[in-house]
Amino acid sequence: MQDPRAPQASRPLLDDVDAAALIARARGQRLGAATLPVARRATGDSLSRWLGRGPDYAESRVYQPGDDLRDLHWRLLARTGRPYVKVHREEHAPTLHLLLDLRAGMGFGARVRTKAEQAARMLLLACAAQALAAEGAAGAVGLSLWRGAMQSRDLGRGLIAVQRLAQRLQQERIEPPQPTRMAGASEAMNTVFAAWAQRLARTLPEGARVLLASDGAGWDAPDIDAALWALRSRAEVVLLRVTDPVEADLPDDALLDGAVFVDLARHQSGALSAAARAAFARRAAQRRDALLARWRARGLRCIDAGVDRDDAAVLRALRLAGA
Repeated sequence: MQDPRAPQASRPLLDDVDAAALIARARGQRLGAATLPVARRATGDSLSRWLGRGPDYAESRVYQPGDDLRDLHWRLLARTGRPYVKVHREEHAPTLHLLLDLRAGMGFGARVRTKAEQAARMLLLACAAQALAAEGAAGAVGLSLWRGAMQSRDLGRGLIAVQRLAQRLQQERIEPPQPTRMAGASEAMNTVFAAWAQRLARTLPEGARVLLASDGAGWDAPDIDAALWALRSRAEVVLLRVTDPVEADLPDDALLDGAVFVDLARHQSGALSAAARAAFARRAAQRRDALLARWRARGLRCIDAGVDRDDAAVLRALRLAGA
């Protein structure tokens, strides 16, 4: 009999019940206000509730025909006899771009959901929390799906963007990983990601935010480093790192005792003993720490959004990261 907890062969990334629950949770635990001073924005990139009448005084300049009389600097007028106007800093909700990694390896899952499904959930949760925090002044939202080639589209702004994201995630399906599709695909995938990141870095306005929902597999290559550095120089980049528990620690299951494992890195095989489990966990931790140090050195903010991670914990981590 098949284990009822085992993932089905093919199903939507997200169902409507889970999507509604995630949006409701984000509404109850919103992130901080998503605004940035105009000095870090591209003029006219996104709508603002203040539109030129921001709360922060910047400077004064000589009055020009067409200036709003409400901005007159009366003290300077009285002191100099010449009309001046106050210039305030505008505030804008930043543009947000989302990347959902749907490569073959993201179809792996040892629990009730795969990494791809968890990545979709975390991306919707983060997007909803930020969009709802803006309260009517949300910036534009874009989405890129990485399944072979990149597929990108605009989602709009605010709650509309959140709803469109949820609908798109319900349309996408998760397929079980095929070893034949995964073999030899890493280099080509890195080229696709690097080209996408370079292109996004050229088109995003300064001060934008980018959320990457991925396991980060293969992101230790030089071309990826260069692409992430270029992207980080233009935008705030947050990696929602999605992993499965068995990638860090093999389960202590009686069914696995005595099973033969193959270490492809060392070209060795042997029994899955307690010592083998401990060695696996140790190497996995070393690998994780090295990757996190590498990404943080390039300006990425990394958040643990693994399959066994609680939704509320991810929201708290996003708030602390300023995302």
